[in-house]
Amino acid sequence: MKVAVYTIALNEAAHAERWANSAADADYRIVADTGSSDDTVERLERAGVIVHRIAIRPWRFDVARNAAMALIPSDVEICCSMDMDRYLEPGWRQKLEAAWAPDTTALFCRTVYRTHPDDPTILRGWPTKNFHHRWGYRFKRPVHEALSYSGKEITKECIDIVMCEVQDHSKDTRQQYLPLMEVAHREDPGDAQICFWLGRDYMWANRSGEATALLSRYLELPTSTWGEERAEAMRYLARTAPTRKMYWLDRARLEAPHRREIWLDLAEQFHAEADWTNLFWACANGIGKTHRTGSYLDDEHSWGFRLYDLGAIAAWHLNMMDQAVAWGRAALDLDPSNQRLINNLEFFVKRRSELNSGKAT
Repeated sequence: MKVAVYTIALNEAAHAERWANSAADADYRIVADTGSSDDTVERLERAGVIVHRIAIRPWRFDVARNAAMALIPSDVEICCSMDMDRYLEPGWRQKLEAAWAPDTTALFCRTVYRTHPDDPTILRGWPTKNFHHRWGYRFKRPVHEALSYSGKEITKECIDIVMCEVQDHSKDTRQQYLPLMEVAHREDPGDAQICFWLGRDYMWANRSGEATALLSRYLELPTSTWGEERAEAMRYLARTAPTRKMYWLDRARLEAPHRREIWLDLAEQFHAEADWTNLFWACANGIGKTHRTGSYLDDEHSWGFRLYDLGAIAAWHLNMMDQAVAWGRAALDLDPSNQRLINNLEFFVKRRSELNSGKAT
């Protein structure tokens, strides 16, 4: 079988060689450059990559990606769409050939996010449909584009194939997303995924009224069926509609009680209200959730010290000093240089000692 790795690029000189080297086992490496002003093209060509210069006006990611796909030679059977800030871990070609069956139309690999290529720590990761058959596929949506198949799709999964991403926060492409999502929503108002993402971007842009309307609409769409994402929309609604904050947080809890993120939101609210009993309840439940979902919705902050910190404060107010010390120590283990946590733990230990001395006498 012939395999091609392809993508679009714009001013990706910082990632060009890494991308090219990781895809070296492909029969073709093809990049559609959309107007780079740096030496992206030169770097890729020196690495043996086939580069085509294209222009897309008005800009849409789906049109650009479909143009790049059209440049793939006709003798290719399997295509791999891989953005320039991503790279494949070694051994991917052999794993692909072993996993791909004659009737396969697409294959999910595992995409993981890292802070640096040399850092083995995985921030988050989930299966992504990056490998697909040469024919019958096209990208849809002007942004957050998704692969769509013209026939009966037969997918497989091989999470042994790992595609890594080190996000480049210096790029300004994110600024294009909101207006393109507005276009996508106008084109297909029933697309639940775009409705959710556009509502989220409105929230990030402090456009609370529009965010509330879109996120509420998302929850009403018949295609809004993923409980974890629905719970995330409810978490956002708790921020954009603060007069109904507890209503939305409680609905999020009922929708996806296994997500630690929701329990931290509840804990922060109970802490603000000085409701120590419910704060203890929320922290205990949140700390008890020890498994991440593995989806793009996982929030790293929820797995830090904060739930233990708030739980220790609640336990102190409830005179449960053994628990206050235990959670205070757990919080400090997760953030050892935090002076407030150091002071709190010293106070909890001292208070427990005083109470125990009083009981002894």
